[in-house]
Amino acid sequence: MKRNPLNDALRLLKYRVRSEKEIRVRLKSKGYSDEEVEKTVLKLKEKGFLDDEKFAYLYTYDSLTLKKKGPFLIRMELKNLGVDEFIIEDALKKVLEEVNVEEIKEEITKGLDEKKAKEYLYRRGFGGE
Repeated sequence: MKRNPLNDALRLLKYRVRSEKEIRVRLKSKGYSDEEVEKTVLKLKEKGFLDDEKFAYLYTYDSLTLKKKGPFLIRMELKNLGVDEFIIEDALKKVLEEVNVEEIKEEITKGLDEKKAKEYLYRRGFGGE
């Protein structure tokens, strides 16, 4: 069976939403040419399967609410996934308006003394507040 970059990309997207950079890197690692990769990325964007803004929002929301990661850590992870800084800031702003961060911080530090709670929050990517 002939390999197809679009099928490979769709297979990756079946498991979770991904950034453009992630798709590019994965397709390149499978041996596809730059031209094949760019055509595939363009096709995926046209069909709405690849959207860094949607990806950043969903990643931020899940990281904060499910994985209890702070904004600093989320920002770093998205940057490493190749998402544009403006998109990252926009996603963080939207999610932080929707989610009660204080509740999350209380939830993950329950039972810790103040010093340990501050250290733990800092390690989880919440600022030193």
